[in-house]
Amino acid sequence: MNGHLHLIPSTPPRLHLTSLSPTFLSFPPAPCPHPPPHGPHPRLPLRSVAVAAAADPRAAHAAAVKSGALGPSSDARTANAVMCAYLRVGRLGDARDVFDWMPARDAASYSALISGYARLAGGSGSVTATVASAELLGRMRLADGLLPTEYTFVGLFTACARRGNPRLGTQVHALAAKSGHSSLLLVANAILGMYVKCGRFGDAMRAFEMFGEMRASGNVRADRFSLSALLTAAGEGVGQLQGEAVHALSFKSGLETDLSVGNALIGFYAEHGASVEDVVSVFQRMPVKDVISWTGLLNGYMEFGLVDMALDVFERMPQRNFVTYNAVLTGFCRNKEGVRATFAKKAGLRGLGLFRQMVEDGLEISDVTVTGVLNACAIAADRKVSEQVHAFVIKCGCVSSPWSDAALIDMCIKCGRSGDAHLLFEQWQHEESFHIAWNSLLLASVRGGEYEKALSTFLQMFRSSGAEFIDEFMLTSVLGVCGSLGFAELGKQMHTFAAKSGLLSARGVGNAIISMYGKCGELKDAISLFERMSCRDLVSWNAMITAHLLLHQGDDILKIWSEMERSMVRPDSITFLLVISACSHTSSDSTDKCRKLFLSMPSTYGIEPAMEHYAAFVYVLGCWGRFDEAEQLIGGMPLQPGALVWRSLLDSCSKHSNMAVRRRAMKHLLALEPQDPSTYVLTSNLLSESARWRSSENTRLEMYEKGMRKIPARSWTFHGNMVHSFFARDKSHPQSRDIYAGLDVLILECIKAGYEPDTTFVLHDVEEYQKRHFLMYHSMKLASMYGLLMAGPGQTIRVVKNIRMCGDCHSFLEHASAATAVQVHRPGRWMKDGWQREN
Repeated sequence: MNGHLHLIPSTPPRLHLTSLSPTFLSFPPAPCPHPPPHGPHPRLPLRSVAVAAAADPRAAHAAAVKSGALGPSSDARTANAVMCAYLRVGRLGDARDVFDWMPARDAASYSALISGYARLAGGSGSVTATVASAELLGRMRLADGLLPTEYTFVGLFTACARRGNPRLGTQVHALAAKSGHSSLLLVANAILGMYVKCGRFGDAMRAFEMFGEMRASGNVRADRFSLSALLTAAGEGVGQLQGEAVHALSFKSGLETDLSVGNALIGFYAEHGASVEDVVSVFQRMPVKDVISWTGLLNGYMEFGLVDMALDVFERMPQRNFVTYNAVLTGFCRNKEGVRATFAKKAGLRGLGLFRQMVEDGLEISDVTVTGVLNACAIAADRKVSEQVHAFVIKCGCVSSPWSDAALIDMCIKCGRSGDAHLLFEQWQHEESFHIAWNSLLLASVRGGEYEKALSTFLQMFRSSGAEFIDEFMLTSVLGVCGSLGFAELGKQMHTFAAKSGLLSARGVGNAIISMYGKCGELKDAISLFERMSCRDLVSWNAMITAHLLLHQGDDILKIWSEMERSMVRPDSITFLLVISACSHTSSDSTDKCRKLFLSMPSTYGIEPAMEHYAAFVYVLGCWGRFDEAEQLIGGMPLQPGALVWRSLLDSCSKHSNMAVRRRAMKHLLALEPQDPSTYVLTSNLLSESARWRSSENTRLEMYEKGMRKIPARSWTFHGNMVHSFFARDKSHPQSRDIYAGLDVLILECIKAGYEPDTTFVLHDVEEYQKRHFLMYHSMKLASMYGLLMAGPGQTIRVVKNIRMCGDCHSFLEHASAATAVQVHRPGRWMKDGWQREN
């Protein structure tokens, strides 16, 4: 298998494309119903026609025509029997031919054909079904002078529900209300179901209230259909309180144990239950259970994150169908079994394995299945497997859908096939999922660190399409880009947009705004929003801690931790990583507090420390000079110490110049990451600090000979909704001449004010005057100078850097702010590679 999961079996997949017998697929075209040319035959009675049609509609049709039962003078009942027989076996075209030929039609003729379109019209979809239904309704009233019956309305509402046409559904609702049919239970159920299926939950809520009024007036009583529809509405958007009220009504009506009502209750509590016990309780009380009941129970366990218990239900199920497999597949994708990539990949691979089993068992492959397997492949992030799955989807001729195509783009991006993703996007035809596909492309730029590209793409789309395509997920992504770039101005505009559009009430958006303000160094704005949030979750608290950590405010973070404990907010592994890291930025030695936090993870909170937690604790110990304890901690780790741990120890040495520990950490780091360019850069820098210039130069030469390059230091600032980037000694900017001239003048002014260039930050064996030259044109100084040239009165200049700012640039910015009376602000950056310096 060459290390890859092969999804294509040796035998072709068996896709259930139709449930009809093959004989129905080989009949010749239906004969045109007209009187026989060779004289009359004995006319078949209606009962005989109906019996024959039920067995073989085409033969019965021909016999009825020959016998004269279908003729210019025949009534509608015989033709209705033949037409309904065609509809029962799925032959919509033949049924329409009979309808069009009929010399006389009644309301039942129209109702039957409308219901047939609702059930059978496919392929061209909503246009065919709903337009044909609307045309039939108009013809019924105008051409034949017939009034719609309750069955006509049920067929119309069913067509609108199945084809997603709430606009026509609303018009039909008005007609039903005007004719008095909306008060009938059958029609009321259809109205409610239509609004729910079309996602019109506000209208569904009003239908819900209408049902309550009808029941209070005694005009209608609850039945299994109405209760099932009401529970579906509650589960899909109307609300938890209404769903619980319907549950109480079903109990009072004695219908709680009905199969369809019980299944609807299971679905409702899987979405809105306080715990999985709500789902289990309903399931256990049901005297009769079917595959829908078992699948609902399985989905309930998945919804509450209990994957193993869901799989136990899967194994015990007396019967399974493709919906059951889809529930497990999407459940794997929903529950990635932790935040770490290795666990997420495991969940994705389990999903792929399940899909292979579905194919080998010949189960139906629906668009939900395709979407699920594409999501699983995206989680597994395996390029080879993604190509296999993509080929399988094309080979099987799976019908394209808005959601499966969006999942296909997302899979290509996450499996390193961004070129294929862009090609798919250029051929995009689905308006309803356009924003999802576009958001995937935006996130691809973010994951690749191409924040300027992501921002440019967003602004281009915004200018061409306006704000209508921005939803909660896209807004969250754009806020993340603003935070990563430190682009507070655009972030504030997005905050305003969220408030005006109502998206600010979404907790995810609020958390993203807090995170954005924190990364941009706007701590006051982050705190203000956090305090105004009506409902905070753990992500909110973690975002608040991160905002303080980026500004190295460790004491404040420990206060937030104490507040979390008082508020009974249960932390997760990310919370501990942040709070432990904060102990290296406190005003006094906080190693005791850090040790207590670290030890409480498994004992109090049941969270086993990961490599990241050990690395953070090691850094804290090293920062406070406790290197013996740090090395003892590394030696006693239950898992093999990784490069991250040794790099943390090495980085902490820079504060105390402990060369012995440095050498030991460097030795381990070089052994673990011999192909990482950052390791070579770090080695070279340490050798330069010891004045071992030749060894330092040889290290850099070895790195280049192996084809490795370090990430160049870069700084950027903002002007006119654009990002302006600079590298050290960069002259590519159109205004570089003005920037350099202005910087030369500003440096002189800063020197007059007490600034003294610190050439120890230049790690090259060159003359002193050359070191000063290197130092003067670091990227941070160039970006700051451009900001000063473009700044207006009272404006803050915001400069961001991709690595840790050197001490000389820090000193320069302090003197430059004083000399120009302009605040040069650098947002806090918590960089993984913060040890790298700009040379």
